[in-house]
Amino acid sequence: MALENAAKEIVRQAKINLGATQTIIQNDGKAKRKHIDASGNLRNSLKYSDIKNKDGELSIEILMDFYGDFIDKGVDGTIHKTPKQSPYSFKRDTVGAAMQYSIFQWMRTKRIRLRDLGTGQFKKGKITSKSYESLAYVIARSIKRKGINQTYFLTTPFNLTTSQLPDVLEKALGADIEAYLLSLNQVK
Repeated sequence: MALENAAKEIVRQAKINLGATQTIIQNDGKAKRKHIDASGNLRNSLKYSDIKNKDGELSIEILMDFYGDFIDKGVDGTIHKTPKQSPYSFKRDTVGAAMQYSIFQWMRTKRIRLRDLGTGQFKKGKITSKSYESLAYVIARSIKRKGINQTYFLTTPFNLTTSQLPDVLEKALGADIEAYLLSLNQVK
């Protein structure tokens, strides 16, 4: 029960971190305030699996969408690196169709609008899909060059909760032993 409560707390705090506006230091050194989870999909995908006993060790697995680990630990760009070494990195500047399509979908979610270069005003009328595809390519290439910032939305609550876990488990075990001993006394 104590391990399950710890897992619930990790997931709860991670969801709060994903929904909050945070100041994030970009890989190029600039600070920017933003939401981590634009669509809410990552937040909704966070959950924990059942407690498993593997070779005498109890474990709980935190589950989320595949890209959650990249958002948590960051990805080194081809030009700019993350402040603390990331286990992930982009190798080439070339942008694949899947990444460009993902950016295109993100642009729809965020309702990105195009501006006229001369006036700086939003473009009016029918805007071609080709314009948005070009913008998606440029954004994807920028992401590959600059990388993805480290947010530690999951790592921070995990480290905090696991540092407090020995005390919580000790109290829970003590309460269980006390309840067991009381039940033995009542049987006699």
